Amino acid sequence: MDVGGEQAGKLQLWTKQRFNTSILVYIVISLGLALVLFIDPLVDKPSGLVKLQWFSRKPLSHGLDACSWDYEGSWKIGFAKGAPDPLSLNISSEPVLTCANLVNRTAVSFVADPFLFVPPVNSVPKSLLATFLFGNRGGDGVGVGGNVGSGDAATATPWFAFYEMKNLKRYIGELGVAVSYNGGASWHHLGTALSEPFHLSFPHVLYDNVTGQYLMFAETSKAHDGAIRVYGTSLLKFPFGWELLERRYPDDRGWPATRRWFQFGAPAKYVDTAPVWFENRWWIFTTRVGSPGARQPKYILLLYTADALLGEWRPHPSNFDGAAASMALGGRVPFGIDANPRTARNGGRPFVYNGSLYRWAQDCSRYYGEALLLMRADVVNDSLYEEQVAARYEPRRDAMSWNAERLHHADVQRMPDGSWVGLVDGDRYGDGMAHFVAREQWFAELKALLLRLVVLQLVLVGLAVALLYGPPFVQSGWRVTTYGPYISSLLSRIVLPAKGRFTLSSAFLSRNAGGGNGGFSGCNSPMARQLAVVATKVAVAVAVSVGVMAFFPRMVYCPRWPISVPAFPSSPHYVPDMPYVDPSAPYNVTNLTVVTGCSATFMDRLENLVASLQYWAPNTRVVVYDIGFTSDQLGEIRCWSGIEIRRFPWEKYPSHVRDLRTYAFKGLTFELALKEVSNVVLWLDCGLELRGPLTPVAETLAANGHVSVQQSSTPGRQGYPFGFMAEKYVRRFFNFSDAEFQRIKDMPYCAGGFQGFVRGSAAHKRILDPLVACSLDSESCIAPPGHNRGQHCYDQTASTLLIRHNNFSTCLPRELYATSSTRKVSYDPRSTSSPIVVASRRYRQPKPYRGLLRRHWNCSSDPSGNPWRTIASEHTESTISHASLSKTMGDYAGALADFAVQSASCLGLHVAIQLVFWMQVLFWVSQIRFPLLSNDGMPRRSGGAHTHLVASACTTAAPSLGLVVAASATMAMVSLAVVAFTGQIV
Repeated sequence: MDVGGEQAGKLQLWTKQRFNTSILVYIVISLGLALVLFIDPLVDKPSGLVKLQWFSRKPLSHGLDACSWDYEGSWKIGFAKGAPDPLSLNISSEPVLTCANLVNRTAVSFVADPFLFVPPVNSVPKSLLATFLFGNRGGDGVGVGGNVGSGDAATATPWFAFYEMKNLKRYIGELGVAVSYNGGASWHHLGTALSEPFHLSFPHVLYDNVTGQYLMFAETSKAHDGAIRVYGTSLLKFPFGWELLERRYPDDRGWPATRRWFQFGAPAKYVDTAPVWFENRWWIFTTRVGSPGARQPKYILLLYTADALLGEWRPHPSNFDGAAASMALGGRVPFGIDANPRTARNGGRPFVYNGSLYRWAQDCSRYYGEALLLMRADVVNDSLYEEQVAARYEPRRDAMSWNAERLHHADVQRMPDGSWVGLVDGDRYGDGMAHFVAREQWFAELKALLLRLVVLQLVLVGLAVALLYGPPFVQSGWRVTTYGPYISSLLSRIVLPAKGRFTLSSAFLSRNAGGGNGGFSGCNSPMARQLAVVATKVAVAVAVSVGVMAFFPRMVYCPRWPISVPAFPSSPHYVPDMPYVDPSAPYNVTNLTVVTGCSATFMDRLENLVASLQYWAPNTRVVVYDIGFTSDQLGEIRCWSGIEIRRFPWEKYPSHVRDLRTYAFKGLTFELALKEVSNVVLWLDCGLELRGPLTPVAETLAANGHVSVQQSSTPGRQGYPFGFMAEKYVRRFFNFSDAEFQRIKDMPYCAGGFQGFVRGSAAHKRILDPLVACSLDSESCIAPPGHNRGQHCYDQTASTLLIRHNNFSTCLPRELYATSSTRKVSYDPRSTSSPIVVASRRYRQPKPYRGLLRRHWNCSSDPSGNPWRTIASEHTESTISHASLSKTMGDYAGALADFAVQSASCLGLHVAIQLVFWMQVLFWVSQIRFPLLSNDGMPRRSGGAHTHLVASACTTAAPSLGLVVAASATMAMVSLAVVAFTGQIV
């Protein structure tokens, strides 16, 4: 009886059944996954249907701190002036109202839709003026330029600004109000003027002489009731106390005519209602929002007239002529005066100038806020209304300004002197995608890549199934094709669990038991088997040793190796012929204090830096400045052992300092720390890490009153054309002669992220004081027009030129004390990397010191205990460049490459490999001398051969001692070659 054949047949049948079930389940799951991934980017943009926060330990959230990120953008409000007409407005280079102004009142992500209201003098009671002029207005402490309550404020007419503000706690728009006493130069946020359960924006405020009260037309389309709401407040309550006066349902015959069947019962949505008094009546513009998917224009402009704002609104006859719209059925909407996305949506307060009616319009032809248009009505009468573009205001398109990408709202008014002033809003992003890119872009790319892989493997599996199951069949059930037998043979070789043991199919045994299959022998020669055994033991030794080094680096001793320093164009260390000698040196630097500071996106880098300071400089005072942490991060930093946290006083400096891209805060922080922290300060960027004691740095600082480290590139080779920013702006600001600039421009940078000063030293006066002056002047020095990281190195350019100009020899040589290559430091963070003291880790992974961070025992990081309200930084550019999936994978690949170099050049690792190898040899020898049971419970024969009935004829041969020794010697020679080679490539 052929027992083996019967067992093989049963095994093959069971294998095929399980295979069929697995394939079906696999295809169903893959199709479902592909469907989800296909729908994902179409739902809830930009995050998609599958959320990153589902897989995060802490839910991804916009946060509750002022200026926290918002996918809707980061709108700000600027000041505009025009003389003698409103057709040529000059928009301020810096905003006058931002989310930071509201920090101590309401945490918002942005402010937008500003309306300027200058009350008629006779409409502002003296008691109201006294309230704002002499009341308690100093609570905010942030964003107020100048002393609001001093000087001529008592006689000044207050200006009010009403605007949309995105409340981060409720995550909807509310209406805020601010006051200015100096003609709009600076503003003080007073509070929330109006809040509803639904989103609010476009707070058009005016004074109604008929009712003797203030009226507000706010955008309330999110109430979903088809109404235009009119709010009012009294003279005594203004600018607060707003109450709903009316819900207006305009006579709009176009909505029922264009509403589709699936919009049955849906009310119309009206936005941006803007009335203006012209020719003895009110002209009221409003915009109905349509659905392009329903063949409706996105925006349709409607016009009404009224004798009183709270009276009857009459549709202007021009509405009944309709408006051209390419996407509408028939190419025209039946009701409205404009359906062009370039001009149909209102963009601010209409006004009258030189007898003509002007209206602001948003250009939304490509995206929201593309540009701002000023429309002039050329024909305005009882039967016709026609207008054309009188002026167009574009965003700056420089990728850096506060209004670089979007403009969509303006309100300008004529002053008694004939000039025009007002407020405009803008956004430096085309949308909120910059925040999305910095946080979730890699996940979106991962989902897109996964979709491609799922579809690809479905295609491959489909082809395989077609080959296997397509007719005709053979007796075994597999398709007779060129590849069918090979697939069948492959499946028949599957190793399956049976009765608690591993059993091979009979087909597999028949091919390998004897050594015959078409004359091919499954057994190798004895020497080949011995080599295979030795190779296996070598591989195990390498894998175990590398694993131990990766996860337990303290167990593998790695002495330093020679570092190869790439040559500079000339001397690697620029020492002046006559170095400046500080007559007051040497200085006492025993109270050296390390100072640093960064924003929320650099928290992991800060943890790494602080932990390295705790390890290598445990007795050194460390001060961290809050440059934009979240409240949760601030609470966490308070719990770090030996760390002092301080708030950077943004309100004391010009608004450009708040823009972290200008790096103006750095030099100002140096100066601030010398005044209020210590007389000896060493600034270290958050992206650095200490790699040894600070002794050599302190010695240079004591001898010269200043210390820095040399960095690659030079001011004269930055940007294109080379040195353009440095020569055109920084040189002129410091009044260097052309000859002097030519002398110093090609000297290497002194790193801006590593700067030490002694208070009162010559370096303080000759380097830091001019640097502070540069930091306070945006246009002429620190952040000139067109600045970006490719063209300008900001504080580093300025400080380097000052150091070289004054012939200081305080830039320590590159690679001797500092390095920007993480493979040149030891893998074990607790082992010295001497002579390197500081390494630049930046975005690179891993952050080796984070696991060593020391915290106060039982400290609570509850944000409610924070000493101040935080202002989150909106700037993400420094992390965007490393936010994509490819960059993230590249960062981790770089970490693996670093580890490969560090481990390959580690002498201790090669010794460990030899030890593990010989331990395996000894264990193997002991197995021969003292036989153990096999894994199936059967005793082994001498030499390790099984007495099992399925034992292979290919019995493992014992490698000779000579072969083992030869393998060990070969590994030793390879180790020496690898150590020598990797020591040079770093």
